[in-house]
Amino acid sequence: MTGKFSLRVLGIAACVLALPALAAAQSQITGQVRDESGGVLPGVSVEAASPVLIEKLRTAVTDDQGRFNIVDLRPGLYKVTFSLPGFSTVVRDAIDLPSNFTATVNADMKVGALEETITVSGQTPMVDVQQAARTQVLTRDIIDNLPTTRNIMSVGILVPGIRMGTPDIGGSRAMEQPAMRVHGVNQRETNQLVDGMSINSNEDCLCMSYADDAMQSEVTVTTSALPAESSPGGIRVNSIPKDGGNVVSGAIFIGGTDGEWQANNVDDELRARRIQSANGIAHIQNFNGSLGGPIMNDRLWYFLTARHASSDETVANVEQHTIAPDGEFIRSILDQYIRDAGLRLTYQATGTQKVAGFFQRVWKRKGKDFTFGQDPRAATQRDPHTAHYGVGHIKWTMAPNSRLLFEGGYSTSYQHWTGGNQIGRFQERNTPLWYQFAQKSDTALNINPDCAYSFGCTSWGSVAQNRTEATRAIYAFSTSYVTGSHNLKVGVQHAGGPSDNYSERNADLQQNYSNGRPSTVTVYNTPVITRGRVNRDLGIYAQDSWTIKRLTVSPGLRVEYFNSSMKETSMPAGRFVPARFFTEQTDLPNWKNDLAPRLSAAYDVFGDGRTAIKGNASKYHAQWSAGWAKRYASSASSSDTRSWFDCPINAAGTACSGVVLPTNGDNIAQDSEIGPRSSPTFGLRSDRNPAPGIERTYNWEYSAAVQHQLTSRVSMSVAWYRRIWKNLEVSDRELISTADYTSFQVPMPSFANDADLVAAGVLDPAEMLTIYNLNAAKRGVYGAQIVDKNSDDQSIYDGVEVSFSSRLPAGGTLFGGWTIQQNLSVFCASDDNPNGPTTADLFLGDNVATGGRFCDQREFDVPMTHEFKLAGNYPLPLGFDFGAILQSYAGRERVITWQPAPTAFPGGRTNAETIILTKPGALYYPRYNQLDLNLKKTFRAGRKTFTGQIDFFNALNGNAIFSQNNAIGASLGQVTAILQGRMMRLGFQMKF
Repeated sequence: MTGKFSLRVLGIAACVLALPALAAAQSQITGQVRDESGGVLPGVSVEAASPVLIEKLRTAVTDDQGRFNIVDLRPGLYKVTFSLPGFSTVVRDAIDLPSNFTATVNADMKVGALEETITVSGQTPMVDVQQAARTQVLTRDIIDNLPTTRNIMSVGILVPGIRMGTPDIGGSRAMEQPAMRVHGVNQRETNQLVDGMSINSNEDCLCMSYADDAMQSEVTVTTSALPAESSPGGIRVNSIPKDGGNVVSGAIFIGGTDGEWQANNVDDELRARRIQSANGIAHIQNFNGSLGGPIMNDRLWYFLTARHASSDETVANVEQHTIAPDGEFIRSILDQYIRDAGLRLTYQATGTQKVAGFFQRVWKRKGKDFTFGQDPRAATQRDPHTAHYGVGHIKWTMAPNSRLLFEGGYSTSYQHWTGGNQIGRFQERNTPLWYQFAQKSDTALNINPDCAYSFGCTSWGSVAQNRTEATRAIYAFSTSYVTGSHNLKVGVQHAGGPSDNYSERNADLQQNYSNGRPSTVTVYNTPVITRGRVNRDLGIYAQDSWTIKRLTVSPGLRVEYFNSSMKETSMPAGRFVPARFFTEQTDLPNWKNDLAPRLSAAYDVFGDGRTAIKGNASKYHAQWSAGWAKRYASSASSSDTRSWFDCPINAAGTACSGVVLPTNGDNIAQDSEIGPRSSPTFGLRSDRNPAPGIERTYNWEYSAAVQHQLTSRVSMSVAWYRRIWKNLEVSDRELISTADYTSFQVPMPSFANDADLVAAGVLDPAEMLTIYNLNAAKRGVYGAQIVDKNSDDQSIYDGVEVSFSSRLPAGGTLFGGWTIQQNLSVFCASDDNPNGPTTADLFLGDNVATGGRFCDQREFDVPMTHEFKLAGNYPLPLGFDFGAILQSYAGRERVITWQPAPTAFPGGRTNAETIILTKPGALYYPRYNQLDLNLKKTFRAGRKTFTGQIDFFNALNGNAIFSQNNAIGASLGQVTAILQGRMMRLGFQMKF
């Protein structure tokens, strides 16, 4: 950070401290006080008391409009007391305040004696008439009573509008990112917080962090109309941690299932599509405990957690235990676990100051990590001794009076892990034998038995041995001034830190085979070190909230700065590259003064807090870590494919030279057996650069909603959402254009081996396809002068969401929603390949075309899709409780592609081309429905409760197809993953 920039930041921070602001409150209680005639009452003392507050109560005084606002309240039960000399005291009791909610609690006071108290009992408000944000509150009771996975990364299964990239059946995805998406944005825009402090990782994926379920008191999931304090515009997941309390309390949860308890859902139709055994689980285990209480009553509280969660998965068409041809016993499952321990402390330093913080240390193991069609022995792994994760924060608050509140904090998330070859299969550099694990050979067949095993593999070699060290540090400060009618909030947030990657590889190559015989080797420029850093991810924001009678208007503005770089790097020599040194690369990028306005409004239609009309128009910038800079790193990885015949090669690199050596046919690629380089740029920096003045991608979100409390126990909402991505980046090959291609026509390839295509009739076998071949004269510059620039491309989302929430008698709950949506990609700006190569859309990650005939999806009949969610629980007699979650999703789009053979190109193929055959909206995977059920029985003994439960995930044993081979060829239509079969989980929980 330069000295001039430091002075600017300090100056801005000083201005922020001088301004009043509305705190980044978890929840608020607001309202208006009137007398018997209906006149407003200023000067009324309002107290909100609750045992969840370490300071016991918060106070406010009504303003000249009789309004009050008490902010920064933790979720829990509250008693609100209104008092004014000459009037009877009014008490509103048993207000159940959830997280991230503004509860409207009005009072009518009458003249009376000071000692007279009127207690008013009523239902907790269900409509937030001041905030436009769409927020689902998941209380501890909901998480415990429903058949949930207890995985913070898939908490969105309960929230209308959210869907997962991969379904989390019974906790099967507890080790990985299920990738939550909503309203036209993908998982990169998800913001994970604990107590309002961000804990997203600094890895290039901006992944969520592992958080212990036992730590959470409540979780709020916000999916729209995010205020200016939030930079990303996707899902905002905020965990409200438990504090401990004045009474020692704790909980234990033990749950698990075994592969033998999972039903087989592969039927004859699936077997006809060449899937014999489904993807599933070998076992799932979850042992989770917590303990909290006082160190000093009303002064210092503690809360401890510990967890062991394992999820061993099976891969479709792979037996769990196999004997290799050489007699090796192979356990072919994805065996993995997470273990963590955490501590939270809450300290009431003075009557006006509080400090709270937590730290959670995580260890992760992945014994094997492989996919359908991959040899399990070539799987990657992560050793928990080198897979270290951690998250934590410390937060300070000071409220010198009822109107001022200051908040500051620091949070961090780090991920330091090594992943790569199976134990014993990686040789450190300078080991005498480059390729020790591949020495087994059968000279009669001249093939490596390891490669020939099971899958008839076409390549063999070590996977990359990678080390990632990513640490993110976040600093935040805000000041607050709170009145009943007019609130203003300003604050500063700064995030940054390193994101380093180290890559090694056995022998710096991979051996490739054709028909079981040595063919080529892919050589790499390893060892490779990329050292990225986010220097500045700064946000300065102001958020106003102004209540004018029944209307609350909330304008906001966020100014963002982002700067990242590549640090200077020194790398030792590899087998195919010399020692290298690269100087620092700065300002990759250096985005300044990016404005993100936010405007929302809520109107209390009848003034009774039961009906609200809401609207929102907000701009959000795309989120980045150091991954943007790494695209242009001088030290980036590169590879080159060269000839190899397992014998000394001739000078032309086309055949054996005839020299006989003991190493001939040993299935180990020696230096003398490898042909000359085929790529002139191997080992050099890629000729890819950002355009001068490239700007940050952003999206605008618009929403309008009506929310109404139908009865004292039921509320309903109807909302419309629209999101448009703009300023999208496109990679322009400046030396290549459409004019450099020659077109030719070929008939539609055969697709008779895929029943779906035949039944759907989505392809016309008589159609002639127009293919484009790059002119040979341009082949040498195809990888030169690639410039990333902004374009007019767009991604457009439209959706309507109908949702409801109800409190059932006897403590039950029922909530859900119906989402109708459509996402259209318009990726037509690229003109350097008229074939329209594939890329992922910005919502679900489905294949779409960049350029070509299918680039503008608005020109095709892309249907609206429908999703349904319903969840609830109901107490039964004799201490039983029944819970259910129903999810129903439209299948994702299935895109058929074809790579024409080299012989199809007149005059010879210059580049391999992938052609999309299906029109947008023409073909989809089947709808999938998932019903999860549980039954619980609770016993009570004094302060202790004991609960036994049985859960059924995918109770109807659905077997919808999730993925297939979509490339024209012999494997077209091969099913690779389906909805996991019905799974039973047994669980036990004790609370005291």
